[in-house]
Amino acid sequence: MSEAFTVEAVEVEVVRPVRARLLRPGQPEDSVVYKSDAEESAHHFAAKAADGTVVGVGSLHFEDRRAGVEPFGTPGMRIRGMAVEDDWRGKGVGAGLLEAMLEVGREAGIQEAWANARSKNLGFYERSGFRAMSSEFELPGIGPHVVMCAMIKAKKGKPADVGDDAPEPEAD
Repeated sequence: MSEAFTVEAVEVEVVRPVRARLLRPGQPEDSVVYKSDAEESAHHFAAKAADGTVVGVGSLHFEDRRAGVEPFGTPGMRIRGMAVEDDWRGKGVGAGLLEAMLEVGREAGIQEAWANARSKNLGFYERSGFRAMSSEFELPGIGPHVVMCAMIKAKKGKPADVGDDAPEPEAD
């Protein structure tokens, strides 16, 4: 029997300590403050164990993909800052976080979800229906990544309200 957890929308202050500990250990505190955290379209999620402990996090904001293989300009959302505690990997936490984020995209009429995925996590994204859209590239101080994307089906009658004013991409 797998351990129980819930996924819920949270404020960005909940996800940043987990980002720092799991994604950027030893780096300055501001390395986990993304410009996109302040975007109106930003959403942050935490997976919590039954006792309320945060065991995984993820964030998203509406941003069309500009890197990798065409097509570009499809109403998109960027998934970033996903991290799951080692003891909780393989228990559905990442999939639960990803599904919560994809639901936000579906509700908004988004057609594509994408991420700069760490190369060591490509299997997770592939199992979740994403495919590689770039060759491997290095993000300085973070490591090798690949642009991964998945087309998502918007909920009927929900046109995307994103457009050309998406912010410039930032490194994960």
